[in-house]
Amino acid sequence: MADQVTIKLATADDAPAVLDFLRQAATESDAVLIPHLDQVTDDQERQNIDLINRFDDCVIMLAMLGSQPIGIVTVMVQGDRPTAGELGVVVAKNYWRNGIGRLLVEEAQYWFATYSSLDSLVLTVFASNTPAIALYQRCHFVQTGTTVEDGRNVLQMEYRR
Repeated sequence: MADQVTIKLATADDAPAVLDFLRQAATESDAVLIPHLDQVTDDQERQNIDLINRFDDCVIMLAMLGSQPIGIVTVMVQGDRPTAGELGVVVAKNYWRNGIGRLLVEEAQYWFATYSSLDSLVLTVFASNTPAIALYQRCHFVQTGTTVEDGRNVLQMEYRR
């Protein structure tokens, strides 16, 4: 499956498809936590993507199967830690356990090493999401802490240069 998928940088033209994808993914997993997703318009998402693309240390990439997005990876600079980029990965449920998540994480790591000036990639993942944790560990992320959010245990993980 992963060999049929292409990775592309998201552009403003992708905004409607990105919103459709994220809204669907939010119904498939309780790990998709994007505030006010149902209220974002196509025009607002176009502006969001354009803004992200203007920053050297932020990126949004799509895993495409033909013309359909089936996964997304983002790296956003953290406001309180400007040398760290927060990694976010979402894969459509129909494509879980097909190597798409790993493809996206590895593409983000390549971007991080080649194009960004960040010192680290960080992420949070629900402790109950063992497949994601195993993926991040295989991709050399290490656990740096734990917290509780909304009554759920969350692991903090980091990948450094």
